Amino acid sequence: MVAGRPNRLRQFVQYWMLDPAMGLLNTTIHETLKLLSIDACSAFGASISSFSARRYAVSDARARRNWRRLRPEAADPASTDAAMRRLWRSVSRTMCEFSVLHRMWGAGRIAVEGAEHLETVRNAGKPIIIAGLHLGNWETIPATGIALGYPGSGFYWPLENRFDTRIAVRARERYGATLFPASPQAMRPAMRAAIAALTERKGPFVIFIDECIDDHVFAPAFGRPLKAQGNIANVAWLAATTGAEVLPTYCLRLDDTAHFKIFILPPVDLARGGDRRSDLLTNVGRINDVIEPVIRSHLDQWYYTLDLNLDEVPAT
Repeated sequence: MVAGRPNRLRQFVQYWMLDPAMGLLNTTIHETLKLLSIDACSAFGASISSFSARRYAVSDARARRNWRRLRPEAADPASTDAAMRRLWRSVSRTMCEFSVLHRMWGAGRIAVEGAEHLETVRNAGKPIIIAGLHLGNWETIPATGIALGYPGSGFYWPLENRFDTRIAVRARERYGATLFPASPQAMRPAMRAAIAALTERKGPFVIFIDECIDDHVFAPAFGRPLKAQGNIANVAWLAATTGAEVLPTYCLRLDDTAHFKIFILPPVDLARGGDRRSDLLTNVGRINDVIEPVIRSHLDQWYYTLDLNLDEVPAT
């Protein structure tokens, strides 16, 4: 009992003192940034990006290793430094742009390529799963779907600080998002909600398939053994269960500005009707084959370049 007291004390201090203090600071910054123009808000994020890189030095070092490993043709010191500047500026802009996210579409900041794929699937009467990627400002993806007339729902992963979670949820609710919390303890109800959304309302249901959980990035594989784990597997399973089509979708930031382009790719050619377990792994591979080249090409805009651990990946 005595040994457990320091740990309980740390938890108490974190939950009741440190988290509220940081939550108050972040909420104040968020509410202040809401008063700015889109460009000024985003530019503030860019202006603090070098501080972010220094503060998260471990993540910066990891991102540099990932860049050199996955982009060897541009791995010289100057090119790597430039890529890291682009990465940190994009990530920092994205964090600040939460405050003005609900204004992006109306301000003409988002172009779209591939919206016809949504129409084709809808006209066929099939449910739609949007397999999102954390590229550019990925938060523009569900906002764009709603603006295009495809209101749907999706998962969100609660953040460690409950006050930061409230900021994120409210920012999404401002543009009309319907979200379900997902966590290791809440995956079953979250998946039931996804099945209901897909079978009763045909979606779209938005799931980001390149998530990081407990310091592990599940997808893309980048040479690691394919496994039926993480959201990439959840998407494959949901597609098999509901007959949904899976449309990989991503956002790119244009020219280091608060302007974006959303790319909605054609439905992935999934294996259907065979052995469910075999089809699941096959479809994880097919989805991975679509998203891996996209992310490799845009590592300097991929949020999880900062978290990906490539120790298992054979050198190329």
